[in-house]
Amino acid sequence: MPVKDFARAKKRLRARFDDRAVERILRALLADVLESLGDAKRIEDTFVLSDDAAVAAAARESGASVCLRAPDPGLNEAIELAAADRVMDGFDAVMVALGDLPLLSPADVDSLVEAGERAAVVIAPADDGGTALLFRRPPLVIPARFGPESASAHETAARERGVTPLVWSLPKESQIDLDTPEDAARLAASARACRTRDVLRELLR
Repeated sequence: MPVKDFARAKKRLRARFDDRAVERILRALLADVLESLGDAKRIEDTFVLSDDAAVAAAARESGASVCLRAPDPGLNEAIELAAADRVMDGFDAVMVALGDLPLLSPADVDSLVEAGERAAVVIAPADDGGTALLFRRPPLVIPARFGPESASAHETAARERGVTPLVWSLPKESQIDLDTPEDAARLAASARACRTRDVLRELLR
């Protein structure tokens, strides 16, 4: 799971919240996603990728392993370097989870990994056309192409490699990521409890 440092991340949220509030949101967000990954039965280990010591410390507190690289080589390059490390560690598959899905559940994660038993590449699109989760077996079977409209970019990358990808639909609520003040309002109104929702409700009162 790649995570930007608490000071740089979520620039669009800063139009509504001050820096201290954004850090509170980001810490809750990190804890929510790591809890879902940690509680998933089909995940052997969780690795957080960051160039920030504060993120690394928070991730370790949540029980994750940390890959700390400074300076930040960029999102896709960081993912590929970490995937290559996992190959060297003996892992035969990896799942990339972006760290802004507070309503992701352990069952969502397990369902996607189970789908990976039927396909070498499983793509769970986010509601904005990005990629919420990307499963790859082996870990470097296709290149990481995270960015705008990355769900379709990952599909294209798979077909270019002769791999038939499986597009996996997460429950609608689980697809909600947190990038904008409008996302914050939607999450605050969610019936599903999580740390991020509770922080947002307090800040938006």
